[in-house]
Amino acid sequence: AQGSDLLLRSVLSVAQFAAWIADPGKPTSSSSDPRSASGSISADMALFNAVSNLASALTEAASLVWMELAMFGLAAMCYIFFIGIPGLSAAKPVRKGKAGVVGKAPSSGACSAKPLETCETAVDKASPETLGRWEQAKSRGEVPPQDLASVVDAMSELGKSSSDTVNELRSALDKSPALLPSIASLPSAFLRDDRVDMLDVTLALLEERGHVADVSMYAGLMAAQLRRRNYVGVAATGARVASDALTPRMLAILASAAAQRGSLDEALAQLQQMSAPVEGAKSPLAPTVGVQILALAAKENRVPVAAEEFQRLCVRLDDKQFQDLLMAEGRRCSAEIGEHLLSAGVALGVPLEFARAALAKAQTTKYVAAGAGGASIGELQRYASMIKTHTKERDLKGAAAVFERLCSSGTSLTPLIYNCFLDACVQCGDFERASTHFQEMKHLNVADTVGYNTMLKAHLSLGQSEEARNLVKEMTARGLSANKVTYNELLHAKVMSKDRRGMWSVVEEMQQAGIKPNSVTCSIILKSLTGFSQPAELRRVVELIDNIEESIDEVLFSSVIEACIRIKEMDLLSELMKRYRQRGGFVNLSAPTYGSMIKAYGQAGDVHRVQELWAEMQEQGVKPTSITLGCLTEALVVNNKAQEAWDLVRQQMEDEERRGCINTVIYSTVLKGFAVTRCMEKVFIVYEEMRASGIPCNTITYNTMLDACTKSYAMGRASKLLEDMAETCVEPDIITYSTIIKGYCVEGDVDRAFHVLAEMKKDGKFKPDEIMYNSILDGCAKQHRVDEALKVLDEMRASGISPSNYTLSILVKVLGHARRLPQAFEMVENLSSQNGFRPNVQVYTCLVQACLHNRRLDKALSLHDTMVADAGCAVDEKFYAVLARGCLQMRQPFKAVEVVRAAYQLHGHKLAPSARRDGRAVGVEAKALEEFASKLQAGGREEQEAWAKLSGDLEKSCGVRVSAECWQGGSRDSWQSRPAAGGRSRGAY
Repeated sequence: AQGSDLLLRSVLSVAQFAAWIADPGKPTSSSSDPRSASGSISADMALFNAVSNLASALTEAASLVWMELAMFGLAAMCYIFFIGIPGLSAAKPVRKGKAGVVGKAPSSGACSAKPLETCETAVDKASPETLGRWEQAKSRGEVPPQDLASVVDAMSELGKSSSDTVNELRSALDKSPALLPSIASLPSAFLRDDRVDMLDVTLALLEERGHVADVSMYAGLMAAQLRRRNYVGVAATGARVASDALTPRMLAILASAAAQRGSLDEALAQLQQMSAPVEGAKSPLAPTVGVQILALAAKENRVPVAAEEFQRLCVRLDDKQFQDLLMAEGRRCSAEIGEHLLSAGVALGVPLEFARAALAKAQTTKYVAAGAGGASIGELQRYASMIKTHTKERDLKGAAAVFERLCSSGTSLTPLIYNCFLDACVQCGDFERASTHFQEMKHLNVADTVGYNTMLKAHLSLGQSEEARNLVKEMTARGLSANKVTYNELLHAKVMSKDRRGMWSVVEEMQQAGIKPNSVTCSIILKSLTGFSQPAELRRVVELIDNIEESIDEVLFSSVIEACIRIKEMDLLSELMKRYRQRGGFVNLSAPTYGSMIKAYGQAGDVHRVQELWAEMQEQGVKPTSITLGCLTEALVVNNKAQEAWDLVRQQMEDEERRGCINTVIYSTVLKGFAVTRCMEKVFIVYEEMRASGIPCNTITYNTMLDACTKSYAMGRASKLLEDMAETCVEPDIITYSTIIKGYCVEGDVDRAFHVLAEMKKDGKFKPDEIMYNSILDGCAKQHRVDEALKVLDEMRASGISPSNYTLSILVKVLGHARRLPQAFEMVENLSSQNGFRPNVQVYTCLVQACLHNRRLDKALSLHDTMVADAGCAVDEKFYAVLARGCLQMRQPFKAVEVVRAAYQLHGHKLAPSARRDGRAVGVEAKALEEFASKLQAGGREEQEAWAKLSGDLEKSCGVRVSAECWQGGSRDSWQSRPAAGGRSRGAY
């Protein structure tokens, strides 16, 4: 209604104005306007009336729609903020850092959190673009320019199934047979990414085309199918490989799948195709699979057949699972089958006592259950499992309820049930109830070695070593022999209490009882050895390892390696390796073990041994992992073999199987090697090679290169690195900023360093630390920018960062060069007292230099007396060199003689003696003493006499002899320090 009224008023105003234009002298009538006060208005007022009505109408119209306009504007702003301007947001680049300023690259989290941001948009567009190029190349019958694996990934991202993808590849192969080598390279990528479905269909496609894929691809496929419990698929894949091409590993996988399917004949058939391993080699059949096959053989009463094959293949059994098998079969089957299993276990390395105890326990449990009050074996096992479950949950009340319910049922309980409840009491921390229950067990004569070991563990956990010893004696008195578990518990307690003498006492007692230490015993002792242990202890452990009954597994040998590394007994490690290689037991080592040894020898500087180990790995066919290659690369780099490390990386990149092992860490190590030697050209060549190979660079990589630019005065290249960081979404850290600031300060561009610091503080992600502030202070000191240095100090203290002695030494340099000596002394006094530290020798040396720069020799000499009076401050030869040179520069040669005498603690000087207890003569730097001798000999007669007397005292008291040549030529090589007759050398200077 209001809008219609406004429109009507506007139309009437225009009509009045038009009538006035037509006849200016005639009055206009406006009687129809309800708002008009009279029926007519003058012609002069017509224009004003029309314009005012129109303006009023427009103003009121805008007031009616202002809310709608405001909401529309807000919606537009929200759209631009979250989505971006259409056509611009997708193409908006990441802001690059300016030269010398770190750009703010978007974080990876930002890229993933906003699907329409730059990074994610590029990823979303990549798949259609890749697939589009693939379609164009396929239609022309050409090989696609891009990597075929990326094409397959694009198909998967767009929702195509495995069958659809392989059909695409098949149709492309029909049009372009030259595509076959590219397709043949796909299985290795699928195996690396664990894409089993694509690996399977791609291998089938290659089989259709008559291309024989590498047998390792089939082995990888079978292993992946076994992990996914696709046992039928394992058999189907094995059938696709020629029988003579099946490796022992593949046959072991087929046997495992057959055992899982319950087919004993098929499992034995696969084992019969396997050749016997070489002496000392590890059987490819897993110990757990061996127990599964024996379980099938026991059901069909064919245990001897399976055991014979196992003996031929040197199969080892899992002791715990074999015990469970003996328990189960001993209760279920006849005694004959139990004896067959017992014989098989002993023949395959299971300890005889262990096997017999398990079988006897099974038969006893079977007998007790038969005479029990209605409780079956299954029920007793179920009750034991319930007690163990409550124990894991630390629910002693629940475990007690189960035990009491079983006792009230009238069932004859086995030692297993009593031991389970005893363990529950111990694990839940109720030692009083455990003691009461154990007393009841002894009264019922059901206390066995397991129960005594449980109580022994409880006493030891409470630190009751004497009670534990008495318990062992009691066990022996009751006719129960302490076993390896008993002694290992005692040994572990001694190790935890750091009682080394008691530890070896337990070992001796164990040997006297006729019980040989096992691998657990040796592992406990090895873990107790630290970097401060004696090498004799390590050799004693090695003697125990040589005498253990079971074979040395890789875990134990790895513990030996770690102990050798900690104690730095690399000669012993080499001796052990040589010994076990001669025994033929060294072929079982894996890539991680080799990596540990390579790293150890690399740290010891034995590059020749590192290379031998690498060659041995190649000879034994051990495939290196990324960790192994990383250890090898680091060992070469730390021994200044960066070029050899780079050659190694290139060789691995050429190998299709090993290319995936080369990662960012390995390339960064190579970069670090060239950076240390300041080979900047090679640093950037390796960097470009790294990017071209698709190896991602992380923050450590860029920090390494920036540090190389800093040390090589090549900060002009830093800008490109910062831009690359921004483009690849790599976020800088505090080390990045600190390195850049240091680099600019070293090059003298302090203004740029201040600019980077301001950018970092503005960004707000990191706060400047002491290292960063010290770098800027050092830059200011080199350019004598005193006021700015003092402002940096104030900002540093305002940020809550306490200055250190290093900070103080820089400030003293700045103030000394600015002729502000009193302020320098005041600065030392205030900063040291306010921040709770004492000035060190570096600060005093800088103060002496400041005094000499301001021609205040008296203050410099008094500083010497102040410093040596502080017993906590160690004077060095550089301090005396600076002070002696200063005396010569101030034309005070006899003061310099006194300084040298004080440095060597000779008589004939007036300087204060040192308050340190060691009383060791520090001396003077060799070059400074050489200059001192030359200048005195070039002086007058008094100076020459003073030097003659001083040189005689130096030779007589300190064994320092200066040859006559240095007096004439001043050559450093002509100066010597060697013991004189009857003298004692203080060390070479």
